[in-house]
Amino acid sequence: MKKFNCILTALLASVLCCACYTWYDEKIPMDTKTPKINLSDLFYKEKEITSLETPKQLIVSQGMYGNSIKLRWDEVPYAASYRLERAIMEPEADGVTYKIPEEGDFEVLNKYVWANTYTDFFINPDYQKHYYYRISAENVQKGLDSSEYTAVSNDSSGWLLSPPKSIDTGKGESPDHIRVEWSPVPNAVSYMIYRGEKPDGIGMEFLDSVKSNRTSYNNTLMDYEKGVEFYYKVCAVLSNGEQSAFTGLSLGFSSKEGEPEIPQNIKVVNGKGESRASLTISWDAVSKDGYNIKYALYRTSSADSLFVLVNNGITSSASTVVFEDKSTLKPGIKYYYYVQTIAEKNDETKEIVKSQFSKAESEDCCGWLLSPPNNCEVTDSDDNTKALLSWTPSIGSDVVNYQYKVYSSDTLDGDYTELVFIQETLTEGADGNVSYKVDRRPYYTISAVNGSVESIQSSVVAPCPKAPENVTASKTSALDGLDKYEPNTNGVYPVKITWKAPAGDNPYGYFVYRSAKPDSSYRKITDEPITDTLEYIDNNETARAGSYYYYKVVSVNMLRQGKNSNESTEDSKGYGALTREQWFREYNKTVKKSQDRLTLMHKSGTGALGSESVNGGISGTLAYKAEMAGLGARITMHYTDYAEFYIGGDEANGVYFLLTGDTNTTANMSANGNMDGTNRAHKSGMYPGYAKYDGLEIKGGGAGGGYYIVCTMDKNENTVLAEGNVDWVIGEE
Repeated sequence: MKKFNCILTALLASVLCCACYTWYDEKIPMDTKTPKINLSDLFYKEKEITSLETPKQLIVSQGMYGNSIKLRWDEVPYAASYRLERAIMEPEADGVTYKIPEEGDFEVLNKYVWANTYTDFFINPDYQKHYYYRISAENVQKGLDSSEYTAVSNDSSGWLLSPPKSIDTGKGESPDHIRVEWSPVPNAVSYMIYRGEKPDGIGMEFLDSVKSNRTSYNNTLMDYEKGVEFYYKVCAVLSNGEQSAFTGLSLGFSSKEGEPEIPQNIKVVNGKGESRASLTISWDAVSKDGYNIKYALYRTSSADSLFVLVNNGITSSASTVVFEDKSTLKPGIKYYYYVQTIAEKNDETKEIVKSQFSKAESEDCCGWLLSPPNNCEVTDSDDNTKALLSWTPSIGSDVVNYQYKVYSSDTLDGDYTELVFIQETLTEGADGNVSYKVDRRPYYTISAVNGSVESIQSSVVAPCPKAPENVTASKTSALDGLDKYEPNTNGVYPVKITWKAPAGDNPYGYFVYRSAKPDSSYRKITDEPITDTLEYIDNNETARAGSYYYYKVVSVNMLRQGKNSNESTEDSKGYGALTREQWFREYNKTVKKSQDRLTLMHKSGTGALGSESVNGGISGTLAYKAEMAGLGARITMHYTDYAEFYIGGDEANGVYFLLTGDTNTTANMSANGNMDGTNRAHKSGMYPGYAKYDGLEIKGGGAGGGYYIVCTMDKNENTVLAEGNVDWVIGEE
């Protein structure tokens, strides 16, 4: 009886794929390379970590630092690094609100952030823009699935501490002080005022500091300072001691006894979009007995409220002074002009007295160059032969009824020829833009026309190419020979993504995006557009067995503009083939679970003899039979359409492995023997293939040598990896 028990125990242990069990009051010793465990131990192991949690508590500094934005988030368990992406957003037309960026707006800022903090430095700060961030936890070396990105909202955006947006100083309104005024800065606790006498800002000295409840300061002057021109600048100070950048320099001075008259009737005589190069300004001449008169011309702009000196030596003997401003004028900006009278006494004293600045009391003092339209964009129309152009009307369109010319070219750097001259009045939409349908061309540029004058042309724009067609991701595919590729540390081979160019379109290139979810959290996995082929091999370092990956391909033009991609479908969902070893590990999970459902094989002594059939957790049956055979015993286990797990635990994904076949064991009186049989994984599962047991040796009641023979297949049951040996310890790690 004792010999019989030893034989039976050895046979039963062997079918458990090398695990050791307690059949009666003692454990059967097994000559294995791995620790001896009981089947029940498998269900008390710590849960295997396969993916990372999304970082929590992302905090982004908002207006706290002048040249940097600081980020902090909670550490993620098992994360080795973090991937940081950023989207840069301009303010909307109201200058206050910002659109939440889409996934395509994000670019990689840093692929490997090793801590849970990051400082984003800016060499040339732009205080108008908002910067949106999203973070994913990663552990490439361990092969863990990267986490989803943090949610994108206004809370995940940051901006720089800006200086006061405007500064204005008195210009002769008072004889004993100069008033300095500026716009408030959020979170400021104080403001620091500096003053100097040089227009280049050299040698400026600290003047005073005021608390944040004040946005003005009266600089009281000594007698010797009256009538002197001073330049002022202001910065904001936060409670943490951080200082903003300074405002630009603002000119100020006090009035002085005997000052000349202020020039009157300042007008921009050809400044309503009537020239593309210069603006002409006129004003009434001023006279003062005993003094020679000249004029200083200043301007501010819609982009900058600071006074810029245009010329301070203008003279004229006519009753109306006329001056043409050709100095660094830019299109798309309104300019406001101010004139100051400078009177020099015509005696040996050469005393100089200056008037106050003229007042910009009407639109007569305002002018602008004839400018091209802004924000030009090309969108699809309902006609494949047409494109819909939209743009923000040229500056001053509320005063001037502009016409527009559209030019096109077949190449980016080619000759642009006139496509259409739009002479009718276009109606602005709710967003302030106008639109016009034109023949579809590769590239466009637009100019504004005012009478006989035409503006320079706008920046080149191009249609966003149509979405690529037939985007397909491989599913456990051989990829034209896996010998070309290396699996990652999880035993997963790359995925091949293929597509076709959109019908009737010719994109410059394509960007590829990947996500672990079908509807969100896509990340760009190609740094440069793919231009020479219609395929991409995704060497996903963190891909794991049992995980689907979803792919989108975005068509882009030569300007790298594009937003049209394929929809997420079954075809665009892919996953890599497994190595033979990893395939067996995944397959063996179903085998182990099936054996746990049996009752006879867990009994001691002769109680293990007999037969029974159990149902799979999802489908199918496992038929068990143990009987004496000659001087030993024979155990057969037959699977019929047997399934235990859904892919990713989701029934909608289908079964993970669907098994049909045999795992049989024969042993002698010395508890030595072998296994035989073939168990096949059906193509309806995630990883088709089969495992043969004919090479596995039983020694001392357990697996003690030999190998499994494994063949992996694709979804059409074509061979991916031909039959190869897998060491007998695989699957029991």
